[in-house]
Amino acid sequence: MSSLNREAVFLILQFLDEEKFKDTVHKLEKESGFYFNMRYFEECVSNGEWDEVEQYISGFTKVDDNKFSMKIFFEIRKQKYLEALDRHDRAKAVEILVKDLKEFSKFNEGIFKEMTLLLNLGNFREKEQLSKYGDTKSARAIVLAVLKKLIEANPLFRDKLQFPTLKNLRLRTLINQSLNWQHHLCKRPRLNPDIRTLFADHTCLESPCAYLPVAILADSIPKNGDSRSLPDAKLKYSDEEISKAWKLTELNKPSQLRSLRLPDCHLPVRIIGLTYTHMGGAILALAFNAVHKLWKWQTSDGKATSSVPPQLWQPPNGILMTNDISDTRLEHAVPCFALSKNDSYLLSTSGGKFSLFNITTFKTMTTFMSPPPVATSVAFHPNDNNIVAIGFDDYSIHIYNIRIDEVKSELKGHQNRLCVWSMDGWEMHTRKFLYIPHGRESSSPLAPTGVQFHQDQIHVLAVHETQIAIYEAPRLDCLMQWFPPESSGTVTDATYSCDGQLIYASIKDGSVCVLTATTLQLRSRITPAAYIPLNPRVYPVVIAAHPSEPNQFAIGLTDGGVHVIEPPESGGSWCVAPPLESGVGPSVNSAAGSG
Repeated sequence: MSSLNREAVFLILQFLDEEKFKDTVHKLEKESGFYFNMRYFEECVSNGEWDEVEQYISGFTKVDDNKFSMKIFFEIRKQKYLEALDRHDRAKAVEILVKDLKEFSKFNEGIFKEMTLLLNLGNFREKEQLSKYGDTKSARAIVLAVLKKLIEANPLFRDKLQFPTLKNLRLRTLINQSLNWQHHLCKRPRLNPDIRTLFADHTCLESPCAYLPVAILADSIPKNGDSRSLPDAKLKYSDEEISKAWKLTELNKPSQLRSLRLPDCHLPVRIIGLTYTHMGGAILALAFNAVHKLWKWQTSDGKATSSVPPQLWQPPNGILMTNDISDTRLEHAVPCFALSKNDSYLLSTSGGKFSLFNITTFKTMTTFMSPPPVATSVAFHPNDNNIVAIGFDDYSIHIYNIRIDEVKSELKGHQNRLCVWSMDGWEMHTRKFLYIPHGRESSSPLAPTGVQFHQDQIHVLAVHETQIAIYEAPRLDCLMQWFPPESSGTVTDATYSCDGQLIYASIKDGSVCVLTATTLQLRSRITPAAYIPLNPRVYPVVIAAHPSEPNQFAIGLTDGGVHVIEPPESGGSWCVAPPLESGVGPSVNSAAGSG
């Protein structure tokens, strides 16, 4: 299914759950295969509903998919068999042995024979390996713990254990808010005649997540060493057994990936801003000298790729998209830019006024908001291309309507914190300090903090030179943190992959780290030798993820270069699971015999 259909399924699941259609919820979970409901699975195991347990998990994996799946089915059927023996239901036990467990004999004949011999015992606890088998309730609890670890380690469940819910918001509320918002847009005030057609083709139905009435904006200056910065940390690193389920892939040769340095005739000036267009067919970069560069691909599917060089695009008149820096000291500027949702207009600043560019003609449509204060971040409203949120160095945020040249709201009280603001009335919900442990202090008190919503609109990626952290909105609970090795240097940038399953992080030693978004486990590490073998002193400053290809990303370098990087094979992945091992895995006594 498409990503849009996937989001629709999650919204339907939430609605069905809220309306108490429990059977329908679990049937849709199983048939869509998008979300594995661990809580429901736990209930079924605890209640001994083994047929439902196996039917439910069969919607996500089959016995022979991989070694983890094989072990999962074996543990379920083994416990089902032992419980039949414990009830002295010999006929049922024989049926399970022949119908369910015999399948595993081709992988481990010895275990199957041991299971068969249990039929001859009046009480299977007479067997030494099963002597510690307690009552049914405690045995199920042990089996459940084993099953949960196997599921979490199974790569087939990697993106299916977290539920894209909108907390405290019902589906009807979302629909009503969208209708109210569109009605509000119809009552527009006077328009600026010079830009009357600006963003005319925007849509208010770009995705289900467009109506979420919560936005997060991060302050650009974190506060170090403040005792108030301690978050409600729930997880630092993942379980060791799950870590062993994956191989860390070290890529240090050009042959181990596909990398393309984009053609460039401009001065080799440090790249400080980078993004793909929303359609995925072009890349836009902002250099330190305030000049923008645009590359367009002429491919059959219209998407960027490392296999075909793009064209460095410029209009026939030869003009460049250059920000106004007449009264700006570039060394002190914090450049920022944002593309409209229709990929037609660019809003950008390099420490001076904002410039609004037409992407097709490179023409400057208008300039506005002369400093001070100086803008440090900008983002378009998810529903309306005419409205932007602009963060300033005086800790304020302006909600600005470009079309009518008017500040609609001014948000204050943001100093030195991550904050969550409601888009319904622009009230602050939560604010917290970014937690920086002792010994990990920033090299600069002005080091910026970047934020990005996960596609579920709940989890928030916070990026600081000392770390990558995942927060949960709207309370801003810190769920987990990842710190680069001190020998590698600081984090320069990070972003979610388009499907929200991975996080790409650029490091100052020139490497790019690929982490899983759910656990922040390091899966792959791309060393600079793999893509810039001739210049080890160059490193990536910014990183951007392709909007529809989850394993493609681009990096902007200190030498002015931009690289598109993909796995070595088309359709390949950066996360490599271990090969299937022979054997069923746990022995007869592993789940029920030992505590």
